[in-house]
Amino acid sequence: MNVDRARHLYDEGIDAYRAGEYEEALAALLKARQLFAGEGLRKEESEALNDAGVVCIQMEDWEAAQAHLDEALTIRMALPDRSGQAVTLGNLGMLYDRQDQADKAIEAYEEAVAIFRDLGERGNEKAVARQLSKLKVQRGKFLEAMDGYREGLEEGEEASGKQKLARKLFQMLGVFGGGGAGAISPEEDEVEEEEEIEEEEQEPEGQEPSEG
Repeated sequence: MNVDRARHLYDEGIDAYRAGEYEEALAALLKARQLFAGEGLRKEESEALNDAGVVCIQMEDWEAAQAHLDEALTIRMALPDRSGQAVTLGNLGMLYDRQDQADKAIEAYEEAVAIFRDLGERGNEKAVARQLSKLKVQRGKFLEAMDGYREGLEEGEEASGKQKLARKLFQMLGVFGGGGAGAISPEEDEVEEEEEIEEEEQEPEGQEPSEG
């Protein structure tokens, strides 16, 4: 009975998250977490904690987000649940990114990418790698390497093969001719995070969730 109640609360939390009702979502997810923990369902407990951390990021409650994600990561490492571990690392990267802690964000993103690559989860690997690339561009890493190419193009010079490649890269990353490195908007984050939770719900029972 407690397990059914926990799953119901978890679903309520997801629905509230989608509706933008973050306080209600957080309360439901944390109640679900308690019930899962009481039944010894560590994987489900870690999922509820991970999603509670994402909700707290949206609420800009950085301390609570850190606590929930750290606890989720600890459980997932102990299980072990490497896919879940990578998901939580990606969410920690997002948390650090939102707080302008770029070095810690890059480290978390890189760990997540490495695990997804090792597991062959190409979709998740690409999704996190995209955020990592945007963050690195924001820090000037690509700009420093390609500054000469960009300046030549801005001055109207004939683009060489390398310059054309550089231009495509800048366009892909949203920084060419657009007034500097493009930060990930909160709206984009919300869409991606909602997709993560939706994908988790759609996974058949008995399979590893691709997200969440």
